[in-house]
Amino acid sequence: MGPSLAATLARIGLHTVQDLLFHLPLRYEDRTRVVPIGSLRPGDRAVIEGEVQLAEVVIRRRRALLCRLTDGSGFITLRFFHFSAAQQESLARGSHLRCFGEARLGPGGLEIVHPEYRKVVPGATRPRTRA
Repeated sequence: MGPSLAATLARIGLHTVQDLLFHLPLRYEDRTRVVPIGSLRPGDRAVIEGEVQLAEVVIRRRRALLCRLTDGSGFITLRFFHFSAAQQESLARGSHLRCFGEARLGPGGLEIVHPEYRKVVPGATRPRTRA
């Protein structure tokens, strides 16, 4: 490493190899910890996991797929405006999902609009849980 790069790194507080290894990007999102749904607050970006209790298509101002997800500590609504029939079938009652997104206050409590999600097998290896 040359003196110019060393000076640039020193300006952002990176002086050793260890500093470089533990340096996180500006918009780093920790997706290694599952957060209980009951501890979510509006504005939190988190990974949650739970079981789909209800999935329905509603037509208000626009068509939307609403899924009620619960983990025993609370519930949250997942809202999808753009969805396919296959996606609707995969989000049926009893499905277990791991989701990531930003919680916000909606008409029926907390909701996540268009979360990143995937189906999971209950009891399979999973990220650590943060209380």
